[in-house]
Amino acid sequence: MTLEDKLKELISEWDEDGLKELCSTSIESKEAKPSELLKIIGKIMQFIGKQFEDEEIFLPDLIGSANIVKNVIDDILDPAIRQSGESKETLGRIVIGTVEGDVHSIGKDLVGSFLFSNGFEIYNLGEEVSAATFVDKAEEVGAQIIGLSSLITMSMGFQREVIKELNSRGLREKYKVIIGGSPTSSEYADEIGADGWADDAIEAVMLVKKLLGLN
Repeated sequence: MTLEDKLKELISEWDEDGLKELCSTSIESKEAKPSELLKIIGKIMQFIGKQFEDEEIFLPDLIGSANIVKNVIDDILDPAIRQSGESKETLGRIVIGTVEGDVHSIGKDLVGSFLFSNGFEIYNLGEEVSAATFVDKAEEVGAQIIGLSSLITMSMGFQREVIKELNSRGLREKYKVIIGGSPTSSEYADEIGADGWADDAIEAVMLVKKLLGLN
């Protein structure tokens, strides 16, 4: 069984401890560099995303795999890449989260999974994220795009607040802001001054690539 096969099996089985151990031992034994492992895992997530698109697996399968991969990247691969001085290959850095007043996560996590599997570096801030936190994180990691999710009408206004925060700091032109969520629309995106709106994860990937000139 190849290293990629082993990684795929652990990711598909949501075996976070096993995945962390395999990545750590592969790095220590010099079987693979941290950046190589990240590239292989990205390829596996692309395969899993395609399985979901083709209805071969269900949403919980995709989210489960994405969650353990995120933890392994955060805990093992990112620190190893920084320590080794390697550069991380990425098509772009994206900060995403669910805005204040909203605790829904599945749609936002799905978007993050699809973007990651397509080669983007994702910083998922979770739920009930303040406008200041979105902007602070984007500045910290050198993001190009900020993605804002809102699944309830009451929280939609906080998407606008992030754009206001960017304007107040003189940073609006530095970032592309995209929004999504069931109560939102392309018209609402225009109304609040966002750069785009996506109806689902697949559209989100297409939108991001368009905004970054990657089509």
